[in-house]
Amino acid sequence: MMLFLLSKDDLLVARCVDLLGGRSAVQHLHDIDDITDAQKATGNVLIIDLEGCDEKRLTAVTMPTVALASRPRFEQAVRLLQRGVRGYGNRHMHRDNLMQAVTAAREGQVWLPPDIVNRMITAMPVNGNGHAKPSFPETLSKREDEVVQLVASGLSNKEIADKLFISVRTVKAHMTSIFSKTGFRDRLELAVKMRRH
Repeated sequence: MMLFLLSKDDLLVARCVDLLGGRSAVQHLHDIDDITDAQKATGNVLIIDLEGCDEKRLTAVTMPTVALASRPRFEQAVRLLQRGVRGYGNRHMHRDNLMQAVTAAREGQVWLPPDIVNRMITAMPVNGNGHAKPSFPETLSKREDEVVQLVASGLSNKEIADKLFISVRTVKAHMTSIFSKTGFRDRLELAVKMRRH
């Protein structure tokens, strides 16, 4: 796997190269037309700096892509997802978040900042009676079902922990168990299912 970074900002390039494992792991590209060869190999991920880049040109990109913005916005996130981008976040995001975004993109999943995920979830229509209640496996515990309902409401792990008087770590453990039992890969997929049924 190789990471390709498309940016004209030398400081961002230096930061990303440092965060992501050095020059041997990250190849710097200067123009979107330079990615032709990179798209031929599987497992490669493109990280694109949206500053100075026409996001409409992203429709030609076929490799998993993470887009970085100075100020991530909900509307831009929606447009980018429609253009096939799999990850989106701040140009100065923490290393762990950047690695999660890259991994998610490579695996065909989506990574977005929690505030954008929450806004997407709450913007989705719910079923006819105003409640989101899918048919999940009977194996979900009562607490897991409560967590699922709160995820569908757009709450973050911290907000769920506060509401249920449990730790964030416990919420994460419940989420892992829920994903395992339901087959969903991430909270966005879970919330979409919840809000549609």
